[in-house]
Amino acid sequence: MEHRSHSNGLQTFLEHWGLFLGALVAFLASQVSLFFMRLSGTTWIWFFIVSFALMIIGGGLMGYAKFPVYRRGRFFTFGLKSVPEHLQGFYRWGWGVFLFGVVLSLCLL
Repeated sequence: MEHRSHSNGLQTFLEHWGLFLGALVAFLASQVSLFFMRLSGTTWIWFFIVSFALMIIGGGLMGYAKFPVYRRGRFFTFGLKSVPEHLQGFYRWGWGVFLFGVVLSLCLL
């Protein structure tokens, strides 16, 4: 497939390395799934506790960032633009930590 000479972006990278990256992702996914399938006993319980702790911490960070909005009486607001600018970092980190906890608990499923 011919492209312009200055088109050396993501498309060209995937043309050359796409198969290798796909195989690498498949290998890593299989290793991660095997790791979580082999968990049992105390180790599984610790991962369970950590996943719930991450979800609670993330929810706390989001609540801390949304608290000024709730004090103004705006309860059904969604998204980053509803949070005051100086607390947007807490809101982003809260979502990140919360979603990592959700992914970890889904892996334990």
